[in-house]
Amino acid sequence: MKFTYYYIQDYLNKQEIKKINSIFKKKSIEFKKQAPTLKTSIAVQMPYEEIQKIKDINSTVININRSTFGFDLYENINDYVIQNTYSAKYRGQYKWHQDGEPYSQNYTIKLTTLINLSEEKYSGGEFFIHEGGNPHHVKVLDKPGSLLCFPSFILHKVTPVTKGTRITGTVFKSGRWWR
Repeated sequence: MKFTYYYIQDYLNKQEIKKINSIFKKKSIEFKKQAPTLKTSIAVQMPYEEIQKIKDINSTVININRSTFGFDLYENINDYVIQNTYSAKYRGQYKWHQDGEPYSQNYTIKLTTLINLSEEKYSGGEFFIHEGGNPHHVKVLDKPGSLLCFPSFILHKVTPVTKGTRITGTVFKSGRWWR
């Protein structure tokens, strides 16, 4: 693994962000794998195929993995995309956590990809990773349309939103258990 994260600024333009958020409003269902003790956001999911009509995120993530991380992934499996909405009204946040699956599964999440889908300005809601030493604010994810990809086992969090609403899309890439 060469780096702990990879980003693309301006991955989506304003029109693509609006289209994706519109699809979420029409076709999403509640995301059931919530972590209510860690997260105060509204999470919904929809099939990945809906997003792929606008942008092929899967190909982007596969290329990032090949050049940066080199993980053994199930490249063609994309079940759903999650949209998290963090509102200042509820001081929306996501405390320190890692992404993964229970040991009862025969696979685990290896890469987490986040895309800032916010259409309006907000305050707070900063994304931090903890890769050893001091936590690091990944400022590129503060900008709408930016994409951030990182190994799912790295601790990360979103600070409370203090004004407005922060919206992100999440795509997980999984593979066989680490060996």
